Parts: sequence; structure tokens; C-alpha cells
Amino acid sequence: MMRLVRAGRRGFTGDAAVLADDDHRAQVTDYFADLVRPFGAEPVAVLSGHSYGEMAKELVAEVVPAAEPVDLLVLAFSVHDVWPGRATATYLSHVCPGTPMSFAICDQGSASPFTGLRVIRDYGVRRALLVVVEQAALPYESTAATPLAHRGVAMLYEDGAGTRVTDVRQYPDVGPEAVPEVARLGVAELSAGHPGARVVLSDSLAAAWPGSPDHTRVPSGQPTTGVWWHLAEEREGAVLVGDYDRELRYLCFAVVAQS
Repeated sequence: MMRLVRAGRRGFTGDAAVLADDDHRAQVTDYFADLVRPFGAEPVAVLSGHSYGEMAKELVAEVVPAAEPVDLLVLAFSVHDVWPGRATATYLSHVCPGTPMSFAICDQGSASPFTGLRVIRDYGVRRALLVVVEQAALPYESTAATPLAHRGVAMLYEDGAGTRVTDVRQYPDVGPEAVPEVARLGVAELSAGHPGARVVLSDSLAAAWPGSPDHTRVPSGQPTTGVWWHLAEEREGAVLVGDYDRELRYLCFAVVAQS
């Protein structure tokens, strides 16, 4: 299994430099208009937003030293990038020490980073990087709440030398009424193997789990990076993070040990 050895987090202000190009901005606006037209959504002009490639590039430079090449890189996100034509995971492989094999995981809401941990675990590599990013602009009208800020978290994992240090549980198709019982069992199961682990819940999971134990609850407003932003602040010990995507009905937990 894998041990978290280093993590970095960063907020980003302003907009992606690529949006300064009028032709590119117009092309992106047309691209998203074509995508949402069959669903009856109204497109809006792409005037703001951030590029995951530029955000993650800075995080990679902060977290991965040149002397610690990475074997696998996983990019996890939910909100659209403002540079949809770029193969961002491939680009990040190019700028990351080790030129690692890379994956991008999306369309899973807040479950995406947990799936990223499963990919890292199942590939059994020596060193892997999980990058979780979200930007705060949607290029079409939507009832979904957008993030409050552009944020990213990068987590560098290493082979734990056979020690069980990271574990993941994902429960699909969990309705709100079933969350309390499934969450209680999931936390109990993971905590049993990691006594003393701190439990950190997203605001969406805490809201769906009334009467939950006195666990740490992260503030609302960052649906994809919320619990991972908090995890990146920790310096030692095991942390059990949990998240619930009410729209997609994914309930996820992971316990991460840090060296």
C-alpha cells in the first residue's frame, strides 16, 4: 500500500493566461455551446476561469523534487477546465519529474479523488502523485453550485513497504436516507485498522449524516478539494476522510497515513 509523504495546496487568483487570447476564448465559448445545446442549457461567454494544467504545474513543482521521479500521475477534477482541447494529464506527465504514466478522472463528482487513490493503489508503483483541482467558473447556466475559489491539492505517495497505510471504500448509488447507516459502518470498518485516526467529513456528508459523531467538518464551498485541502494541512498520523455526492449518490471514504 502507499504512504503519503508530501502534500501541497494552493489557491489561485485571477484567470487562466490562455483566456487573454480573444480567439481562444471565442473557440472555447463555441465548444461548450455545442456541448450543452442538446440538453437545453444556455451557454454563457467564457470570460473567466482557470486552467487545470497551469494550476497543477505549480503544484507539481512544489511537491515533487527532481530527485524523486514519479511513476504514476492521476489528475482528478469535476468542474470543466477552460482549456478543454488540451490533454492535461499528458501535459502534466511532460512537466513532472519521471515523465510518469498519467490518467485523468472526471464525471464522478467528489468521488473522483477517491477513484484516483484506487488507481494508485491497484497499479502498485513505487511513487505516485494525485492532483485534485477545481476552478470556480461554469461556461453555461446550471443549478449546480460552483466552487467559491480556484484551488488545487497535490499529494505524493510512496510504496509503504508492505505496511497497510492507505485504504479506500466507495459505495455507489447510496440514497440520502441510507447515508447514516452506510457511513457509520464504513467509518467503523476503516477506523478498526487505524486506531487513533482523525475523521474529517465534507460538509455534504455531514449534512446527510445528522447526529454523526463529533468529527471534523470542512467548510462548504469547495466540493471536490474540500477534504483534501484539510488533509494537506496535516503533518503526521492517520486521517480518515469522507465525502458524499448527493447528485451522483456516491459515498466515499479513505484513510491516509502520513510519514
